[in-house]
Amino acid sequence: MEIDIATEPPRGRSFSIALLHQGREPWARAPESVRTALRDACRGAGFRGREKETAFGAGWSLVGLGKTSASLGTVRRALRRALRDALRHSESRIVLALDGGLDLPRVRSVIREAAQGDYRFDRYKSKAVRRPSHARATVLRPDSIAAADLEAVLRDAPVLADVVRWARDLGNTPGNDLGPAEFARETRAMARRAGVTVRALGKREIERERMAGLLAVNSGSMRPPVFLIGEHRPARARGTVVLVGKGITFDSGGISIKPAASMGEMKYDMMGAATVFACLFAARRLALPLRVVALAPLTENLPSGSACRPGDILRMRNGKTVEVDNTDAEGRLVLADALSYAEKFRPDVLLDFATLTGAVLVALGHDCAGVMSPDDALAADLLAAGEETGERLWRLPVWDDYRSNLRSEFADMKNTGGRAAGTINAAVFLKEFVPAGTRWAHLDIAGVAHLEKEHAGYDAGATGFGVAMTLEFLRRRFSLESAAASPRARRRRGDGPAAG
Repeated sequence: MEIDIATEPPRGRSFSIALLHQGREPWARAPESVRTALRDACRGAGFRGREKETAFGAGWSLVGLGKTSASLGTVRRALRRALRDALRHSESRIVLALDGGLDLPRVRSVIREAAQGDYRFDRYKSKAVRRPSHARATVLRPDSIAAADLEAVLRDAPVLADVVRWARDLGNTPGNDLGPAEFARETRAMARRAGVTVRALGKREIERERMAGLLAVNSGSMRPPVFLIGEHRPARARGTVVLVGKGITFDSGGISIKPAASMGEMKYDMMGAATVFACLFAARRLALPLRVVALAPLTENLPSGSACRPGDILRMRNGKTVEVDNTDAEGRLVLADALSYAEKFRPDVLLDFATLTGAVLVALGHDCAGVMSPDDALAADLLAAGEETGERLWRLPVWDDYRSNLRSEFADMKNTGGRAAGTINAAVFLKEFVPAGTRWAHLDIAGVAHLEKEHAGYDAGATGFGVAMTLEFLRRRFSLESAAASPRARRRRGDGPAAG
């Protein structure tokens, strides 16, 4: 969706939405140009601005945010639901009036979310629902926010919307149409558009790299594995960041097969890989002065006569041996090889993203991801970036005390540690494969990468969680200017006007 910022609503027909905080006069801090109209609309509808309250009056869709301390999550939910209603009316022009009580991070979040507000995945529908093909949203800037403070996010929003749309499309594509080769093909096509270099290692090259984890997980599938490597390498990079993403294009559990209920959702087990490549493409298009590398081990995890068995022992790329206690703990096996491979790039920071454990969903639900790192400063930067963007994280420990849970009688470790502390045990396992001295964090996005049903304004399906947070983290960590691309840089890379 195309986005612009204005102080007055455009002329002509539009679907008008107001996000207002609770109060006796919820219109009081609306933009001055529409304050009188909103006063009449609120009075006519008896609207008070309570959280989740909605009303229609005098041509306005009124959406309540609750108290003035409304969280980014509350704002996001309210906005997404309102935009969904607008698009159902097939309106191509939308006006958003924002309460002056929203601070700068929340206003920026609204702009980012609005740019993604027209996302739909209906390519498999025989009869798609009619929607406007060129929706445009005009955000009426609150009087309390300076226009200059929104210039950067206005440039970033269409880039993020584009790469997140790409990642969500991959996640929503069923396993019969998206195996490792298809994922690699789609990634290369996007890389050509973004100007990013991508290499794909085939099975023989993976064997030469001694990636026993990836090969073992792949052994039950007729589709060969792929190891994707993408890189954005500017001339004067301020540092190197390697992003590793789990890429299980379908996860049956292997020999340790999953229950049939909801197994179809295991097409989303590649969202870590989609996330890191979306971050790479965004870094390139925004001309971030960082070397950014994305790594994705891609395979299916299926049962067959050639599949990896419980009790098998693997010698991993870094030489450590692993007893396969459960073939459904496959994600950590492929990530282990990728984390070891990351040493080739000598990263200043190494992050991995994975839909790794059901335990993180039990612990944290669908409203935040788990982050685990032995580095306090790195974890703090990630948490702050999550709060800034509304893609929130919660830190869990990776203390050495948990290492005994992985004890094996026959190998250096097992790939599982029992039911207790499942998310932490997985991170402790991965820690064994991080190159020595590397600052590393593991993000378990299993609860937020996709949703079974509508939640927090998201429709069911892939969410694209983590891209905005990661870009914010990189800027904070490496002290990059908020608007990484100057007008000259935008002309050099050929970006046109903002488009959704």
